[in-house]
Amino acid sequence: MMKMFKYFICIISICVLKADLSHGRLSIIPEYDQNRVTILFSGHRTDQFNQELFLFSVPHDVDSVSLISTNSDGGLEFITELTMEKNGLKWVKVSKDMIEFAYMINSSKYENSGERNFEYEISFSEKVQSLNLEIQQPLSAENFSYTGFNGETTDDAHGQINHTVKLESIDAFQKRLISFSYLNPRGLTTRGVLADLMNLSQQKESTDVPRKKIKRHKLYSWEPIIALGIVTLFIALILFKNRNHQLKHHNHCSQCGQQLNSADKFCAECGEKT
Repeated sequence: MMKMFKYFICIISICVLKADLSHGRLSIIPEYDQNRVTILFSGHRTDQFNQELFLFSVPHDVDSVSLISTNSDGGLEFITELTMEKNGLKWVKVSKDMIEFAYMINSSKYENSGERNFEYEISFSEKVQSLNLEIQQPLSAENFSYTGFNGETTDDAHGQINHTVKLESIDAFQKRLISFSYLNPRGLTTRGVLADLMNLSQQKESTDVPRKKIKRHKLYSWEPIIALGIVTLFIALILFKNRNHQLKHHNHCSQCGQQLNSADKFCAECGEKT
C-alpha cells in the first residue's frame, strides 16, 4: 500500500510545486489494495490565505485522515488528524502556517463483496482557483458509473481507467457532490486483480512453449532384412569377381600369359610348366 501512496504523492508533489489553494489535486481511489475508498488531497495556498485556517470536507463515512509529511531521513510520515462537524459536513483543518500540504483520507471498509456505493460532498472554506479532480475506476468493478462531473476518460495497458477533470474558480463553501457505484462480485482489490493477471500471463507463457520431444527412430521388421540382403549381395559380388580372376589367371601361362588348354602340362609358347 505504501508504494502506491508514494507514487501518488510524488505526482501530487509535482503538481503542488507548479501551482500558486490557488491550486489543488484530489484523487479518489476505490479499492486499490484494501476494500475501502482512499482519497489523496494536496494543495498549495497563496499568501493571502496564510492568516486563516483552511478547511476542506471529507466523506461522511470517513474512517481516518492522515497528514502526509517527511521525516528527517526523507521517509514518509502519516500523522492522524481529527475531523470537525460544520454545516452538515465533516471538515479537516489545515494549519495556517502550511503553504503546501498533502492528506490521505480513508473511508470505512467494505466488509463483503457485492454492490458498492460512495458519496463525497466536496467543499472548501476558501476560494480555490483550480482543482484537478480524478476517480480511478477499480479493475474489479462491473457496471461502474459516476456523477458529479463530466471528465475525460483514459486507460492504461492493464485496463486501468481514470476519469479526470480540471475545475476552475470554486467559491468558498460551494458544494459539489461526487458519487459512484459499481459491483464487485468477488470482493477483489485492483492490486488483487493485477496479481491474478500476472499469474495468468505466466501460466500462458509456460503453456505456449512446447516441450521438445526426443525423436526415436522406429525400426520396422523388414528394414534389417533388406540391410542383410544388401550386405550378402555385396559379399557375393566380391567373391564372384575373385573367382573369375582366379579362373582367368589359371587358364593362362604364368610366365608369358599364353592361353592354355585344360589338358596342357607345359606352355606351348615358352615351355613353362603349368
